[in-house]
Amino acid sequence: MKPKVVVVVPTFNVFPHIKFMIEALYHSTNFPFRLIIIDGFSTDGTYEYLEKVKKEHNNMEVYQIPKKGVANAINFGIKKAGKLDVYLTQADVIHFRLYGRDWLLEMWELSQKKDIGAVIGRDGGGRSGPTFLDKMFWVGTWNTYLSRKAINKVGLFDEQFSGGDDIDYSYRLGLAGYNCEMLNYWVNHHQLTERADYHDPVHQGKMGKIFRKKWGLGKLKKKK
Repeated sequence: MKPKVVVVVPTFNVFPHIKFMIEALYHSTNFPFRLIIIDGFSTDGTYEYLEKVKKEHNNMEVYQIPKKGVANAINFGIKKAGKLDVYLTQADVIHFRLYGRDWLLEMWELSQKKDIGAVIGRDGGGRSGPTFLDKMFWVGTWNTYLSRKAINKVGLFDEQFSGGDDIDYSYRLGLAGYNCEMLNYWVNHHQLTERADYHDPVHQGKMGKIFRKKWGLGKLKKKK
């Protein structure tokens, strides 16, 4: 069966997480997909492992490109995907197949709705705070299905955002008239539990400033 979606995974020094991610992916869905992994010249054995394991899967492709941020790697994968839809995830995300459900099939079905540009899993997105963009949902770059119709209209990710690109892309989806659908399933993202310094780049720091400047949204108001 021909693939209907390309799973795009940016990587850099993520061994052994990538091993568990790949195993889980192939055991959690029967929906036809291509797997594209983009490695930023890892030095911890990640790339060597990928070259070995791809021989076991005829739908798996591995590329090495200079490390220039998540958005750059994602755009590389979107271009390689051709005319297919794209599912974005990361190398430390574990997918589950619970109660006989096929999460990738369900995402594809939801994406077929005319006004849906993105589908996220329950743990794949966030909601902006009242000081930023009230009630706006943003898609993540690690648990999000993007329909090709939306990609064709919205374009690639803005690479100046790097790790904070997801809010910008969500904003552009909204401007293009698309909505975001949420699928009630969950994944395990190791990064969120292992990084003590994890924070939302949208509300604070460099990425938030770039976003507000790009769209003329002004400065955040300080809480009293």
